[in-house]
This record gives sequence, structure tokens and C-alpha cells, in this order.
Amino acid sequence: MLVVYRPHRGKKMLAHKAWLEKMAMQRQLNLQWYATCGCFDEDVAQVKLLLMHHQQVTVLGGDGTLNMVVNALFDGEQVSQSASDKRMAILPCGTGNDFARSFGYSLAQWRSAVFSECSRQVDVGCVAQHYFINMAGIGFNAEVVESMAGEKRFGAMSYTFFGIAKLLTYGGMDVKIDGVKQSVMMCLFANGRHFAAGLTPTPSAALDSGALQMLVIPVCSLPKRLLSFALMLVGLHTRLPWVKVSSGQCFEISSQGAKIEADGELIAVTPARVTTHAALLRLNVPNSFDIA
Repeated sequence: MLVVYRPHRGKKMLAHKAWLEKMAMQRQLNLQWYATCGCFDEDVAQVKLLLMHHQQVTVLGGDGTLNMVVNALFDGEQVSQSASDKRMAILPCGTGNDFARSFGYSLAQWRSAVFSECSRQVDVGCVAQHYFINMAGIGFNAEVVESMAGEKRFGAMSYTFFGIAKLLTYGGMDVKIDGVKQSVMMCLFANGRHFAAGLTPTPSAALDSGALQMLVIPVCSLPKRLLSFALMLVGLHTRLPWVKVSSGQCFEISSQGAKIEADGELIAVTPARVTTHAALLRLNVPNSFDIA
């Protein structure tokens, strides 16, 4: 089994690492460890090489580490059958863990899933030949990610601090999506339900629906945007008349120069096509008796 982790991630990562080493010894299983270096392209290349010798990769980390591993698993041009047959397990220990939140599993259930024989197929998004596992977007969220510049000194609260600052000052942008021009504050393309360490922008999204949900919050007054994000904490913002949600398998962004964020990292600029690959990723889940 290949184990990918981001070093120096604190107590949760160290606890997962110690537990995994203990379980591997009990099961007489050899583990190959890979500590990420922080350079996306180099990490993808190294993990891709290591995956040639393993059928399962276990990820100790959050959305960013998952994103990197998914891009190592699948080629941007063509997905091979051998890659789609490989399995992934997750031990969440990142800053936001937004993808993992969609499952609602306990710590014991995530650990059970590592050695489980059960799995489920989940969708994976793709934008500009870059895969994403949870969410991509343009506008407000991309501006927040850019302003953070990888700095998460305050853990999950970092999203809150930087987000509030941008919420008060960001003026929005004009974009053209699927031929329709609009002024938006934020546009998300969601595979999962959560982002920014716990907000729920797309409460009805499903990881195995075969489609992405597009959430659009238009340029609006400060009271309206504050209300939108307050209700996003509990997933009720979609009831607001100015918030629009639609579903699709492909979206074309034809505007020029808008920064694109995916799973918490800036990855490209528009124009770009956003698509979904249905049931691409084989993810370990707990045995049925562990879920009850």
C-alpha cells in the first residue's frame, strides 16, 4: 500500500501515522510512504511513478493532498483502465477536510475504511485538464485563495478571516458561461457539498450523481451577500431569489483571464471547460456493519 502524507501536519496526522504503522505490522503489510514536497508538479510525477507498484493509495491529509493524488491517478488526456481500478482510502487531517465532510464518517469509520473490502465509485471534476475532487470556482473564492497565498496560520479559521475581508471589499466580475453574460460575485462548480472549512454552498450535490452543480451568487449589495454567506453555514442560502443553482456535465467559461480555484489552490485562468467524469474514483468505505 502506498501512503501519501503532507509532513508536519500536527497531532492528527501523527496519530493517523502511528495507527497505520501499528495496523500494518499486525496485518504483516508493507507500507511505502511518500511525504509531499509542496511542489505540485513534482509531487504528481513522483506519486504517479509509485502508483505503478500499488493497487491502493491511502491519503493522510485534506483537500489539497487529495487533489494532488487524484491528478497523479488520472491522466489529463485519457484515463487508463489500470488507473481507474486503483483504490483510494482517506484519513482526513487537513485544514478544511471539505470533501471528507460529505460522508459524515467518524474517525473510527475512516480508519475502518482503510482496510475495508467495500468501495464506492465517486465522480471527479476536471477543469483545464486539471482534476478536482470537491469543488472549483471563479470569483470570490478564487480571490480568497489568492489572498491566502497558502497561509493557513489560524487553521480552519484562516478561511473565515480572509473570507470576511474579501466579502466586504470584492467587487465581482463579468463572465460568460455557456454563452450567457452575467456579473457574478462567485461561481462554483461543485462535486461535493462543502467548502471553506465547513460552509455548505451546494447542499443537494451528490458525489455519485454524474453531474456537477453550478452555484452562482451575482454581484449584489453588501446586506444581500452577508445574508447569502450567513445562510450558507446551514445550507439555506439556495432559497434566496438571487442565488441560482443548476446542474450539468459540462460548462464552458469563455471569458478571458479569470483565475480558477480548485480544491483550495489556484490552478488556471479562463477560458476553460469544466466537466465531470462519472464514477471515476474508487474510494474505500467502511464495511456496512461499521456504518450503522
